Amino acid sequence: MKEVWKREEHSFLFFNEEGKPFYPETPYLHFRNLLLKNKLPYITFHSLRHTSATLLINQGVHAKIISERLGHANIGTTMNTYGHLLLKADQEAANKFDSILPTFKAK
Repeated sequence: MKEVWKREEHSFLFFNEEGKPFYPETPYLHFRNLLLKNKLPYITFHSLRHTSATLLINQGVHAKIISERLGHANIGTTMNTYGHLLLKADQEAANKFDSILPTFKAK
């Protein structure tokens, strides 16, 4: 959508039909109204980042990919924020793998 943006020096995630940036509160207000209209529980707009990361972790997406999607400068930021979820996902993966292999009992 870069050709639509009216300001070359900035790249905006949210902009209007004319290619100009929204007033800073506008995306939040649209999001809040969406939640209200659909009777969804309130979460902050920023919480969508955490929700996205958590869903990706639970689907087994590599932390480096999640880090890049979130725009973290390095994977350490992602690991510091979501490391506890990654450990849980790793344990679940180990449990699933364990259930695949036949159980051998020592004689």
